Amino acid sequence: MKATKLLILIAAVALTFMVSCKKEEKPEVIPTLYFMDSSDEIMEKMVLDGTNTVTTVKDLATMSGVGIAYDEETNKIYFSDFYDADTPNGRIWRMNLDATGVQELASGILDPYGIAIDHDNNKIYWADDAGNISRANLDGSSIQTGIVNIADGMMRAVAIDEKNDKMYFYEVNLENLYVANLDGSNPTILISGVYGYAIFIDTENSKIYFDDQNTPGLKRANLDGSGVVDIDNTDTRIYGIAINYDKGKMYWSARDMGEIYEANLNGTSKVTLATGLTSPRGLVLIK
Repeated sequence: MKATKLLILIAAVALTFMVSCKKEEKPEVIPTLYFMDSSDEIMEKMVLDGTNTVTTVKDLATMSGVGIAYDEETNKIYFSDFYDADTPNGRIWRMNLDATGVQELASGILDPYGIAIDHDNNKIYWADDAGNISRANLDGSSIQTGIVNIADGMMRAVAIDEKNDKMYFYEVNLENLYVANLDGSNPTILISGVYGYAIFIDTENSKIYFDDQNTPGLKRANLDGSGVVDIDNTDTRIYGIAINYDKGKMYWSARDMGEIYEANLNGTSKVTLATGLTSPRGLVLIK
């Protein structure tokens, strides 16, 4: 009898534990692409649930730019704004995913283009039209303007390699792709004679993805600049690249085509996720 009661008690405890665990299960998070459309002056998102429905996140009238980044620690979206073109009135903003809590982090910038986050050191980096790569803390404090400056340069993209403590950036006047230390020291031309608008560092596979407008299309190379291969040859400007490692898929925006694509990491099995967009620019994956 005692043994039977003990078994019943054990079963009851096990059932309670199973129910408790089930209650604590988190709902499935569906990956979502957030992207900028500076021509329509909006930020949009596409939920990758098979329907790929595109909806507006925020009206960006008077604050429209091309760069976007995401910090999963604070669950914040960061974006650049050069709405007042050709004047040093550009800004860097951050906000919640639902577009609430908008904060200005930096101002007085000449056309800030690409932005990137160094999550390990809680820094945000941005590229501008005055040949600068600059950075600040994620709350906008301790701004360091021009940790890299290329004379007569025009910066377009910046990406962070947290694994190797490096940053990569695009300069489009002299047309070179650079690598430097995170503090801006030792800037070195990685690939010469190329220019574009997007860089993505794939630290899991030690690869760099970038677009090149001299030989239009999306490229991939080793982190030392060797082994450049074509991923896609669509003639379009690309401002945003993202990777979903769980699915082994990459995504990129095609400004001139008004489309967003998905493919394997080597460019095969390419599909069009969205079309008929006005001018999709910077793009980030949130999951």
